[in-house]
Amino acid sequence: MTRVWLSTMTVFMLGAAVPAGARDLVYTPVNPAFGGSPLNGTYVLGLATANNRFRTSPEQRQQERQTSLSNGQQFERQITSALLSQIASNIGQQILGENARDSGTFSIGGTSVQFQRIGGQISVDITEGSTGGRTNILIPAPAF
Repeated sequence: MTRVWLSTMTVFMLGAAVPAGARDLVYTPVNPAFGGSPLNGTYVLGLATANNRFRTSPEQRQQERQTSLSNGQQFERQITSALLSQIASNIGQQILGENARDSGTFSIGGTSVQFQRIGGQISVDITEGSTGGRTNILIPAPAF
């Protein structure tokens, strides 16, 4: 029994004397913004969104706005939006369309839109009547 125990202990001691193999620990970030794999982007964004308890999502804010408006108010907004879109499209055709004019002025609500072709550019000047704010846009004139 002593020999068996002695031989077993000798085998364990020899096994313990073998050098252990080890490698350096290397940190690899998960977030793609800090050098991680770009494939982790949607996963990290999903986690951040799920854990964000302080802000509401754009969908939730839109839903809150819609529930606070009556059906009549929602319909009025939709009609106004559709009419303004149509007006903007007509103005765009007169400025940039195939039969575009060289200059012109449009007034919508309290907003004034003036445009003029100057050389190879179109200068569009938008003045908001209620605040007096002014925006100037220079657009390269298309050649048809």
